[in-house]
Amino acid sequence: MTEDKQRGGKRPGSGRKKGVQNKATIDLKCKAGEYTAEAIQVFVDVIRDPEAPAAVRIQAADKLLDRGHGRPSIHVDAQISGRMDAEMLHRLETEMMDRLEASRARQRQVLIDRGIIIEE
Repeated sequence: MTEDKQRGGKRPGSGRKKGVQNKATIDLKCKAGEYTAEAIQVFVDVIRDPEAPAAVRIQAADKLLDRGHGRPSIHVDAQISGRMDAEMLHRLETEMMDRLEASRARQRQVLIDRGIIIEE
């Protein structure tokens, strides 16, 4: 097959150009933008509501901060050698499981401290 009759796949110059918005979502973004001030006010109202559960107030504050300042960046420290041997895979799996366990323990303690769950 010649180069000019190729169909599908990655080809030079194909696809949406950089800086061009996705036409399918342009109208939706414009419509949603009309409610930005109202949505922010909802977050503020929830944060200031003393009757709202603490977890809900914290989540509203978190969402508001994410929109105002952007989500916090995540630092990734990696050494790339091109190969992953069994030992490296085991270390990675162990570290991720340890972090997951620690995260779950912290979350459980927060829920206990707030009275959302009862310590067994």
